[in-house]
Amino acid sequence: MKKVSKPEYLEYAQYYEPYIELVQTDISVLDQLKKNSQKIASTFLKTPEEKLLRPYAPGKWSLKDLLMHMIDTERVFLYRAMRFARRDQTPLPFFDENNYAIEAKANDLNTRKLVKEYTAIRQASLAFFNNLNASQFKHTGMASQFNMSVRACAWIICGHELHHWSVMLDRYGLQPVQG
Repeated sequence: MKKVSKPEYLEYAQYYEPYIELVQTDISVLDQLKKNSQKIASTFLKTPEEKLLRPYAPGKWSLKDLLMHMIDTERVFLYRAMRFARRDQTPLPFFDENNYAIEAKANDLNTRKLVKEYTAIRQASLAFFNNLNASQFKHTGMASQFNMSVRACAWIICGHELHHWSVMLDRYGLQPVQG
């Protein structure tokens, strides 16, 4: 897959910095996205349903909620990337991930269907990013009142996922399965 260089300091809001720092710099962010999705999909499919439905603490999301949050976030950032790549300068608003989680009702979904949605959005993301040229990755737009580049969207998607994968392993005790 193509190499997408790390975004510069002014290509994203600074509250995304912790996510961007989680992304490896020695391999392509797109390769990482592909590898991560295989690992996450396999793990979810082999995890007992009762574990996927249980939050790690009162008031926290279940693993299914967390996977749906990752899907929703990727979908939002992919949409932002597409708009910016096409030079659409219309400012894009914040999105309320907590409201999205409530409305998604992920715990009511069949795990296979949830994983299928996850892998579908990842395939769409990879197809989109792989069809961009180097110049398009540097296009920018406004999202959540901050300047953001297309390549920052790719890195944020990856780093956001890595952050939540770590939470799944550490707080939920999820046991990774190789794809």
